[in-house]
Amino acid sequence: MTKTMRECVRRFLPGLVVLLLLLLVYSGTLHRDLNSSDHQYMNDTGEIQVALNLWGTIHYTGYPVFTVLGASLTHLLRATSLSPAAAASAVSTIWSLLGLGTTYWLIAHLSEGDYAIASLVVLVLGLMETFWVHSVVAEVYSFSLLLTSVVLLLAIQLAQAWHWRYWWLMIGCLGLSTQHHRLLLLLVPSALLITFPMVRKNLSDWLRHGVGSVFVFLLPFLAYLYLPLRALQGAEWVYGQPGTWTGFWNQFFGREATRRVLEWPSNASMWLDNFHFLMAQLQNQLPLVLILLGIAGLIGLARERSLWTGLGLLVGSGGFALFVLLFPSAVLAHATLMPTLMLVMGGLSYLLHRLAYVSPFLRVGLLAGLVMLAGWLFCTNLPFVQALQQGHGDVIQTLRPLNTVDLPGGRDVMALPWGKDYFSAAYGLYVTGELEDFDLVDHRANLRSIVQEEDKVITLAYNLARWPLYWWQGLLGEAHYNSAAPGVAMVSRDLLYQDVPARLDFDLGNGVSVRDIRLLKREKNKLYVTIYWESQSQLHLDYRVAVHLVANDPPAGAQDILAQADSPHPVGGWYPTTLWTAGDVVRDDYLLTIPPEASPVAIRVAMYRLNEDGSFNNTAWVSHPISTNSEGAIKKQPTADWWPIEPQQEMRIEAIYST
Repeated sequence: MTKTMRECVRRFLPGLVVLLLLLLVYSGTLHRDLNSSDHQYMNDTGEIQVALNLWGTIHYTGYPVFTVLGASLTHLLRATSLSPAAAASAVSTIWSLLGLGTTYWLIAHLSEGDYAIASLVVLVLGLMETFWVHSVVAEVYSFSLLLTSVVLLLAIQLAQAWHWRYWWLMIGCLGLSTQHHRLLLLLVPSALLITFPMVRKNLSDWLRHGVGSVFVFLLPFLAYLYLPLRALQGAEWVYGQPGTWTGFWNQFFGREATRRVLEWPSNASMWLDNFHFLMAQLQNQLPLVLILLGIAGLIGLARERSLWTGLGLLVGSGGFALFVLLFPSAVLAHATLMPTLMLVMGGLSYLLHRLAYVSPFLRVGLLAGLVMLAGWLFCTNLPFVQALQQGHGDVIQTLRPLNTVDLPGGRDVMALPWGKDYFSAAYGLYVTGELEDFDLVDHRANLRSIVQEEDKVITLAYNLARWPLYWWQGLLGEAHYNSAAPGVAMVSRDLLYQDVPARLDFDLGNGVSVRDIRLLKREKNKLYVTIYWESQSQLHLDYRVAVHLVANDPPAGAQDILAQADSPHPVGGWYPTTLWTAGDVVRDDYLLTIPPEASPVAIRVAMYRLNEDGSFNNTAWVSHPISTNSEGAIKKQPTADWWPIEPQQEMRIEAIYST
């Protein structure tokens, strides 16, 4: 092996080995499904997964370059059989590995070519919680890591030897960084301090070079034309209104955020709380003693090797930490501190490199300590990262029955608060096509207008806690609830189901009758039950609902109840009977899971109340028989969704087998 080849191996091999190790870690923990986690790490993950798959635009401040490049990579990765959600997450892995690779060269410069220490420091950095998470979920901060490391590496190279092409490239990357995330403007003083001696020596014509630098800095902002372009093209996923002048500048300046969160601490107590918050965020990533050693290393770098480089890196690391101290709720603190942690680890690498010269044994001990630290971070952070790897929950599954349900009124409009449920519905509607035939709006839509035009609006039933009946009544004047599917509610101003045929007209004896019961089996072992209640008069008591799947009718005991879907109130538990109007017909949906090898014979429905002693006070029961074939499997008419079997009525019984 030639000397040149040996030198290349010495320089490149440690970094490549570490990046391959991190690739294995990130691949094994890649977020492969649509997000349903409530953790703040995942706030925007679902939105970005949808946007990158649809060539859409995302929330303030738009991130146009990230979105265009990310969408391109997402579609390339989907060609390798990755799911749409996994492809969007894998984009972050690509940016992160490129960023950590650049950081390897940056730290190698700081540690005077000690590639062994540089590689292990990068391994530690890549296994910190915030770096790991943002390498495996769809977010913007892995791209921020890449831009930060490129800017600082170019600055250090300029500090060592002046090249005009590096200067213009650094200024362009600073502009691209600031365009990507406004907070990366804090890199400007750091880069200028590092390069100050060379800038003073080589920029003789300050006016011409200053104007040229400003022009190059602003050039990446032309990418913002992507936002109004996609809006004017009618893209399926566009955040805000970038197609309007006001909407575009609102997005550009992030006014939606700055109005709420950029508030200075107003007293000593707030300053102290913010300081404790900052320390907690840093210690959550790395032991405080290592952070202090890293700062000491940067100070040593400034004193022993290069005053301006050390000063620039100290200002850079301190700037992001200071922002978190001043505005802890402005952005994700752990993501904001990524440049701080990167630079602190650079200082630590310099300190370790200097200590390694004391003796060969100390060097081996320091390298072993870095390996142990990496192993500790891996074992500590792995369970947390895995805990974030949740699917899209039941949102798409809950909404899928709407594909085949014929609801009254005009166009079906689904209203969901902006967040993970909205992103899940959009993913199923626009990306995978699992959902169809409804329009999707968020909480900022004109819900009154939707109800007036389409006769109703649809939402997940638990969102009625956010939008209670009195809120709808204030909005519409009069409001009624109905179910559209299990877990899905409809809100209307008028009564929607008055024309449902009274096929049963069974009086429960409590002022409510059952107009009809319908059964549908859409998938294996899943039985959908739809009940149409009718309020005969204004009720003064609230009744619970019991829906039982039984092996014998009537059941001889609890062992005969194969499955049940009891509810504290009809319509997903959100429409107490005391809120019904006289003559109201209420649709109510339930889902029962049929146990394996079970042979159900009937569905039994009743209402009941709990007595003070814990006993049940039941209404009469109504039974709907289920036909089975010779093997005990439920039969379904090949030409009809609903079983046409006439339900049987039954007299009141004294006990209800309910948990």
